[in-house]
Amino acid sequence: MQIPFLKKIFKRSTVANPTKWLLELFGAKNSKTGVSVNETSAMYYTTVYSCVKIISESLASLPLILYERLEKGKRRAVEHPLYGVLHDLANPYMTSFVLRETLQNHLLTYGNAFCEIQRNKAGEVIALWPLLPDRTSIEIVNDKKLYTTRVKNEEIKLPADRVLHIPGLGFDGLKGYSPITMAMEAIGLGLAAEEFGAKFYANGMNIGGVAEHPSKLSEQGAKNLRESINKTYAGLGNAYRVLLLEEGMKFQRINITPNEGQFLETRKFQKAEIAGFYRVPPHMIGDLDRATFSNIEHQSLEFVKYTLRPWLVRWEQAIVTQILSPFEREKYFAEFLVEGLLRGDLKSRYEAYAIARQNGWLSADDIRETENMNPLPDGKGEIYLVPLNMVPVDMVMNQPGPPETEPPEPPQESSLKTDKETRSEERDVRAVENRNRTARSWQRTYSDAYSRIVRREKNDITRLVEKKLRNVSDFVSEIEKFYSGKFREYVLTTLRPVVNGLAEQIAAIAAEEVGGNPSPEELEKFYNEYLDSMAERHIESSRGQLIALAEKEEKPDEAILTRLDEWEETRPAKSSDNEVQRLTNAVTKFAWVLLGVTTLRWVTMGSDPCPLCQSMNGKVVSIEKAFIEAGSEMNEGGVKMQVYHNIGHPPLHQGCVCGIVPG
Repeated sequence: MQIPFLKKIFKRSTVANPTKWLLELFGAKNSKTGVSVNETSAMYYTTVYSCVKIISESLASLPLILYERLEKGKRRAVEHPLYGVLHDLANPYMTSFVLRETLQNHLLTYGNAFCEIQRNKAGEVIALWPLLPDRTSIEIVNDKKLYTTRVKNEEIKLPADRVLHIPGLGFDGLKGYSPITMAMEAIGLGLAAEEFGAKFYANGMNIGGVAEHPSKLSEQGAKNLRESINKTYAGLGNAYRVLLLEEGMKFQRINITPNEGQFLETRKFQKAEIAGFYRVPPHMIGDLDRATFSNIEHQSLEFVKYTLRPWLVRWEQAIVTQILSPFEREKYFAEFLVEGLLRGDLKSRYEAYAIARQNGWLSADDIRETENMNPLPDGKGEIYLVPLNMVPVDMVMNQPGPPETEPPEPPQESSLKTDKETRSEERDVRAVENRNRTARSWQRTYSDAYSRIVRREKNDITRLVEKKLRNVSDFVSEIEKFYSGKFREYVLTTLRPVVNGLAEQIAAIAAEEVGGNPSPEELEKFYNEYLDSMAERHIESSRGQLIALAEKEEKPDEAILTRLDEWEETRPAKSSDNEVQRLTNAVTKFAWVLLGVTTLRWVTMGSDPCPLCQSMNGKVVSIEKAFIEAGSEMNEGGVKMQVYHNIGHPPLHQGCVCGIVPG
């Protein structure tokens, strides 16, 4: 059965000669040249492809770093799960480069880039998966964004917190407009010029004109004559063959040459117009007509400032606002590193470094870091130079003359030895402070991890109190089961990334201090063993406190609930302070064991150390032995401390910030 209405429509619109509505139904539109233009067909135009490729590859090749804000400056947040997703591996099938290249391609053609955000049970981002922009839409439902994507003819609804959406230029701020649609006529003209050129050379014979026959030919005769001429003379293989005419036929040439049709000029103009549309310097897409050595460098810098930078800002702000939680936004931010693209030639860079170094606002280590080099050993590169001839005039006028006394005698050997010892002590303090500074940068991360652990602990123990506390023995039994079961695995899972992150940084610092590369396998084994002991310390402390309260308090339920509230308020900060310091020195000691260090020396730190720590300053022991044996009692300056376990490295007590150096 045929529907008359549809029959009339499809009679006018065919695949060979589609109407406008049929093209738009499948995402394509006819430009005024008659060439259909959409996001796919536009990429067959070499200029569009080149512009999209250079911008996408340039953005994807820039390192994308997740930083943590410090009181002064910033540091790479390598311990954060999102760091590796943005910098290295976006998902199990795509590197970060490939994902960013793909999404930027979507932005430059469709005007929007969409990604599904995959999180683990702890809410941490573990992967980003690109969504096809032509199959993803956005709508506002109950004042909230809702995304709909189609996968294999199935519609999937995604809330805003599961989608990373980077919109291009648009009119409503929600969704960007397709650049291909906006430049449809320019792209269509370019495609038409390419098609004309291809057909011109395909015909090869270049004899477009009229063949005159003295007599009238039948319809079949004219058809046979046309086919005979095309078969014999058309195509590149038959170009410039002699044209033979029979029966008094005459040929009159009427074709227009490419020059007459301004074919070459049109192609050049369209190339420049598309490059200008994408703000790509012409030399980057192979147009060197007006390029010189001087202006190419400036155009390359303008490409970074005016072409890449707006896209980079879109990416950075989308990541911060759509992936990070409100709490994390106060602490972390994402940023592309563009310094490599802004650097000049070698001579210009070194001249700029010399000026900055001589005027005192760059150190040797600052310069080496910019050039992707390691800092100088022993802090030698941290020194800033000051030009002695640039001082206020009054200081020069008031300088006293040279002393009339005899020059001082050379220092004796004993004083030189004292100076060496002083410099050695200062170097040791700097080494410990460097490790402690790294450890302090992790305290907030550790505190967050312990907050999640204590919060989970409080909720589960509260339910046990409500169910089992009427019978103390049953409650103690349930407590034993709780701390030996799934909760232990939760503690290990929560602490593992932060323990490994800090441990890897400290091990690298400790190895650099003595020189060498400890075995990664041995270090990883130590990290796992240390993690088990850290989890056991937390669990034993919790279990012991709760059982004691249950067995000794008159109102154990109230006492336990009060203790849980205290844990939630104070325990994360206390645990993070102590455990970060303990892990720092434990990893340092183990790395030195692997590298053959034989003795350790205690270095007391802090502006006002306690008498106990002061008594330990400078103490040297074999690396295999403890500084203080279990069972010892310390009594210094009226401060007493009973030692219940061997102390092989700091901290000595809660809040201790002491460290160790090779003896």
